[in-house]
Amino acid sequence: MPDEPYYELAYKFRRILVPVSPMGAARLREVLSVASDFAERYGAEVVFLYVTPREDDPSAEELKRAVDEFMAKRGVRYFFKVRKMGEMETVASEIVKELSESNYDMVILLSRGYYGASALLYNSTSVAVAIAANTSVLILR
Repeated sequence: MPDEPYYELAYKFRRILVPVSPMGAARLREVLSVASDFAERYGAEVVFLYVTPREDDPSAEELKRAVDEFMAKRGVRYFFKVRKMGEMETVASEIVKELSESNYDMVILLSRGYYGASALLYNSTSVAVAIAANTSVLILR
């Protein structure tokens, strides 16, 4: 009789941070699908993070509602955090702060499609986080 399936990923990536921001529905579904797969298949705890420039940002509620709808259909438990950007901070620096203040095994980011020198030129959040993160980074293109 064969042994039970063994997934090393189930032990390696237990807690995952997934930054989200206002974006097209298709792009949001893409990152939500990957995050829910990690939760469903490997039992990972998923934390969605929205970094906002101000306290009363209506995008936070809209994003939370979209995440709620998608994850409810999949039956996946998750957490949704909103983090206000500090003065003189960027979205990338706030994501890196969140990574360093809490224990995450991986961060999943969406890329806008920039890579190489153009990513540096256009201040790519995903590249900045990948360079500064203290954990594994998965960038979806």
